[in-house]
Amino acid sequence: MKHIPDTIYEKFILRIKPILPIINKEKKILVAVSGGPDSMFLLFLMTKFAIKNKIEIIPVYINHKVRPRKEIKKDINAINKFCKDNNLVLQIAEINPTKSDENTLRKLRYEKLISLAKKFRCSVIATGHTLNDAIETFFLNLIRGSGIKGLCGTPALREIKSDHKTFYIVRPIIDIPKDLILGVLEKLNINYSVDITNLKLFYNRNFLRNKILPLFKQINPNFEKNILSTITLLNNTYEIFNNLLEEKINNLVRYSGAKLRIDLRKFLMYNEFIKSEILYRIIGKLAAAHNLNFRAGYKDVVNKILQFLNTNENTFDITKKINLKKTKTELIITVK
Repeated sequence: MKHIPDTIYEKFILRIKPILPIINKEKKILVAVSGGPDSMFLLFLMTKFAIKNKIEIIPVYINHKVRPRKEIKKDINAINKFCKDNNLVLQIAEINPTKSDENTLRKLRYEKLISLAKKFRCSVIATGHTLNDAIETFFLNLIRGSGIKGLCGTPALREIKSDHKTFYIVRPIIDIPKDLILGVLEKLNINYSVDITNLKLFYNRNFLRNKILPLFKQINPNFEKNILSTITLLNNTYEIFNNLLEEKINNLVRYSGAKLRIDLRKFLMYNEFIKSEILYRIIGKLAAAHNLNFRAGYKDVVNKILQFLNTNENTFDITKKINLKKTKTELIITVK
């Protein structure tokens, strides 16, 4: 690729490769663009890829309504300039958050992206997560006490099912560090906007990014590469573990509408880690199937179930909507 180091474009293509058959069939890719350097770099790579492969690019900007209008206008102007120069049409959408925390905004953003993908009859959505984002997510999840899945970081490819259709969230620049991206954008004279909230320290991610991680770099300039190797190792390990865990769940659990039964004789033979991981999966499936929301998170629910199993009680309402019942051979979880 002209003006782009071969290693960068090779990494980009490697992440696109698993879903190339879908892209070649639909001839469309939805690209989430914020106006920042990462997403503008992604849009540039996607545009070059689209020209070469005769693919339609649909750039989408989502207004989160949590920043000043002046800043939002700067974002849109930066994107529109690129779109005008490359014959692209920017789609602008809005979300209406009731809270402005990172998790709420992320959830609403992906819901809106899926909605737009349905509108444009497109299954592939590209986002501009970089190597730095993956490392930040790893450390944030480590601090929160996440399990193996959380420590696997941001996946390069994620599947989301909605209305019996599968959508693919691809992150083609997840292996590329921020400083390299900024260098390329400067050489290519591609404009981008800077989100001033990224410089404020009251967000955990920003504090980690601006204060903590630079200290790691002082200890070891190659720490980012080493963390990526660790994340890759964890992902490979988790894939093996995941397959084994699914086999155990299939042998333990019977589903019947709003009720599921766990074979306690087999379940209680496992160690605490395996028990917890099995319950995380089960509760996650129940939550998705019955639109359940746990304020304290899955971890609190799992802990309460494990505590209940160690009592002499036969029944317990874990929440207003979930009842536990214990017999000599079964744990029965019922959604009311």
